[in-house]
Amino acid sequence: MPNTPHLRLFLSADLAGSTSFKQSRKSAEWQRFFTQFYRQLPAYLQEKKQGRAGCDKLNLWKTVGDEIVFSTPLASAAMVPHCVAAFRQAVAAYRRETIESTKGLDIKCAGWTAGFPVGNLEVTLPTPGSAQLDYIGPGMDIGFRLVKHASPRKMLLAVELAYLLTIPQLGQGPAIFMDAGMFLKGVARDQTYPCLWLDNFLDDRHHGGREEIELAEEKVRETVRKSCLAPGLHKYCARWLRDMGEPFLIPFIDGDPHVGTRPENFARLLADVSASTQGAEELAGRTPVMKGAKVGKESILGALDERLASKLPAPE
Repeated sequence: MPNTPHLRLFLSADLAGSTSFKQSRKSAEWQRFFTQFYRQLPAYLQEKKQGRAGCDKLNLWKTVGDEIVFSTPLASAAMVPHCVAAFRQAVAAYRRETIESTKGLDIKCAGWTAGFPVGNLEVTLPTPGSAQLDYIGPGMDIGFRLVKHASPRKMLLAVELAYLLTIPQLGQGPAIFMDAGMFLKGVARDQTYPCLWLDNFLDDRHHGGREEIELAEEKVRETVRKSCLAPGLHKYCARWLRDMGEPFLIPFIDGDPHVGTRPENFARLLADVSASTQGAEELAGRTPVMKGAKVGKESILGALDERLASKLPAPE
């Protein structure tokens, strides 16, 4: 398990209204649509990221039910606006060319970052003939909660991602809006979490369906939305993360002078992680493994106490 500190970006797209869609359509129809969804959205992203610096490694990480999550390691903060822009353009094109015709489905999005190995855990899952990386930890928990609170219009952002998108030295990023804080169960010591979002309607010149209705409603109500001033939002995000403390950290990328540096206690945190993962590897090496199970030193699977292992049924 690599212990070199690194930061990853995660961008998620989740189908809204999918349960009703499946219930109201013939099996062949909804199955065909979802099969195409898992293929088409990555294809749209592949097209939109062409020519954008730093987007070459932004690829499909995994699917979770009706949700597709893309991810990339971050070599510099300058990559972030390009990756987010490519993702939003792909979602807008997919909505315009495919979603609108379904008359019931839509797509909602969220974005977040997670740092490894401090704060979050990178796990190698043994699979037949290959190995798959999985990511778990507080940063991932927040990201998946944000997806559930997002709407087709509002692409929710984790505080760390908003921090990266508003770095002054990188120039103007996308317009970020802020609503009243929201409660994410188990997150931020049950205090409100900042509701930061990108407008997935206004950045798309084509408006139809629910987009047109919602925008028309705002005009009738004379609603005026103002985006946050980037310098002020950047400082706010830094202060919020600093005041919350662990497991929240101001994101940093080694070698990038535009991003926050390692916190003072990071060496201790990294040493603690190294010690704990080394202990898990040693345990995995001397723990009896069930017949047929594949366990490597880079996996936390199979590191079971003998008493627990003996109670598990043998695989068929």
